[in-house]
Amino acid sequence: MKKIILCTGGTGGHIFPMIALYEELKKNHKVKIITDSRAIKYLDQVDDLTIIPAESPYRKKGFIHFIKSAFIIFISMIKSFFIIFFYKPNIVVGSGGYVSFPVLMIARFLKIKFFLYETNSVLGRVNQLFLPHCYKLLTGYELISSFPEKFNDKMVYVGQLVRSQFNKINEEGLFYGKTSKEDEALNILILGGSQGAKVFGEKLPEKFLSLAKKNVKLSLSQQVQEDQIKKVGSYYENNIKASQIIEKKLGFSFMLFTFSNHIENFVKKADIVICRSGSSTLSELASANKPFIAVPLKNSLDNHQYHNAKYYADQDCCWLVEDNQEMGFKIERIIENVFRTRVLLNHKIENLIKLKRGNPIDNFINQITK
Repeated sequence: MKKIILCTGGTGGHIFPMIALYEELKKNHKVKIITDSRAIKYLDQVDDLTIIPAESPYRKKGFIHFIKSAFIIFISMIKSFFIIFFYKPNIVVGSGGYVSFPVLMIARFLKIKFFLYETNSVLGRVNQLFLPHCYKLLTGYELISSFPEKFNDKMVYVGQLVRSQFNKINEEGLFYGKTSKEDEALNILILGGSQGAKVFGEKLPEKFLSLAKKNVKLSLSQQVQEDQIKKVGSYYENNIKASQIIEKKLGFSFMLFTFSNHIENFVKKADIVICRSGSSTLSELASANKPFIAVPLKNSLDNHQYHNAKYYADQDCCWLVEDNQEMGFKIERIIENVFRTRVLLNHKIENLIKLKRGNPIDNFINQITK
């Protein structure tokens, strides 16, 4: 039995792969997760959890913010020293996010073997910094954009770590051939990711209602921000009532939500998903053989969301729509085509199935414990 520390940022994109790894590692090893406070809502099943403060020096501009973030990192390094000194791990795994920085610094200082995990197709800032010093860099994508050739011997492709509930969906075969019939409403899930996607709540409702008025039957499950629920809900309800007054009932229903710890239940029901392009979101949908329309966050660091989505688009597993003035029109056109020709979904599903090779979690554990 080994003692292992997993350190990661607190967003869903960082924490979900580590939850998947934790669930498997804890069967045979003692495992601790170190992250920041944003991750607490995801970690109710984690037995050994430590929260430390984290602050990106690049999140805001200005000297005051830089000094504040440097102070927070310094405090986190002191806390990390005592955690690691007394826990005495055999292995540390860092999967990005600024909370990983102090933990990896102390691991290096204490000469503890550490691995890095890169879930995106572009190397993150913290992983860039520690790449020369890590034992191995394990990756979710086979190719990492602009990867320094001199460290090629450190890079090992293991695949994307996906939470067990999504792997179970795939194993049960619930999705393949299970899309709704031609004459039924198209079930659409709109996901904003753990950091939300305000733009989906602003630009897509009118497009969905435009489709409904063209006799495209839709059933929506839409994630919105807290301050959007009333506005978006009222917009849908008012248009439904207006259509009833003129005796033209819309084939349209909706359900709004802000957050769910069981997003897999929404995914099961959906025929197609509209989402941002964080690596964990895309890999979980791919694991579940669920076709998706990927809309990369246009200001993501190093444009990593675009590169994540392009990986799947290049293999004809999804539709890639950029976040610009044409976004709403392009999504409307895709949805109408899919509603009228459901075989388009089956084509994407078949290509998603072809992507699967081996077991990423087993690959990962074999690398860090051998």
